[in-house]
Amino acid sequence: MAPFELCSNCNRSLNKVHRYFIEKVFKQNSILNKSEIIYEYAICEPCTQNISGDISSESKNAIQSLYELHSEYLFRKLDYLHRTEKYNIESWIDRCSLTGKETRLCSEYAVSGIIEDNKLVFELSPLVVSDGFMEKLQSVLSTETKEILDDLKDQIMGDSPAVEDFIFSPTSGLI
Repeated sequence: MAPFELCSNCNRSLNKVHRYFIEKVFKQNSILNKSEIIYEYAICEPCTQNISGDISSESKNAIQSLYELHSEYLFRKLDYLHRTEKYNIESWIDRCSLTGKETRLCSEYAVSGIIEDNKLVFELSPLVVSDGFMEKLQSVLSTETKEILDDLKDQIMGDSPAVEDFIFSPTSGLI
């Protein structure tokens, strides 16, 4: 699969920005017993900053509290991966970064990453968010923030029926 060339929000060339964020959302195909991408997108850093500025402070505080509550697993995972120098994508995406739930057990999950100078940054990303954590995340968002993220989803995805039943999750870079 070819790398993203344009920001999914503003159509800016990603070759002209230092940093951008990607997200790929997967759904388990129980018949084939494998994960399939149901949608993916890339957002440049300027668009990410604009969107982040629109998110309510109430939602930002709630998200920060939720991440702090689940940070112990994330930091243990990051410590292990960096210590063992496991810089292959499979090592980073086999479990939710915040709960430890195996992705093969998730009905849906999202993987987000930070791209700098056209290379994946193995720092806090790739970040894997399980279906269960997405539900927790959605439960702490304000109505205003949910509307902003729904508008963003509509702009990026259009009326794709493949994502109608999926909980739209904000990428790690957006918040």
